[in-house]
Amino acid sequence: MGKYTVHLRYYTGDPLEEIGQEDLDRIGRAHGVEVSFERIDNRTLSDGMLREETLDKAIEEITQDVITVSAEDEGRFRKAIVAIYQKYRSPRTPYSFWGSSQDGERIAKAVADATGGGW
Repeated sequence: MGKYTVHLRYYTGDPLEEIGQEDLDRIGRAHGVEVSFERIDNRTLSDGMLREETLDKAIEEITQDVITVSAEDEGRFRKAIVAIYQKYRSPRTPYSFWGSSQDGERIAKAVADATGGGW
């Protein structure tokens, strides 16, 4: 992983559209950064409704889409975050950057503040 790493955690209903690996690959290539994607889905269908028990679960086990961006260069990193926010918007919860490097989280939050993050 690079010097700058951020985990963008999107919960159900957060992104503007469904997150796609092809879009993320394109953003990664365009900006020269590493981008990976993980979908975590621990919901169950009960009484016709999707439900999830989140009490006493680690944040990494709760249903979410996680985009991880890593880079050595701050400028490239920042531009990739801007591109992701333009496509999907910024994540919105206090835990949205959980597990990120200090510099990665700082930059991702600053970009969201400067751009409105799509909200």
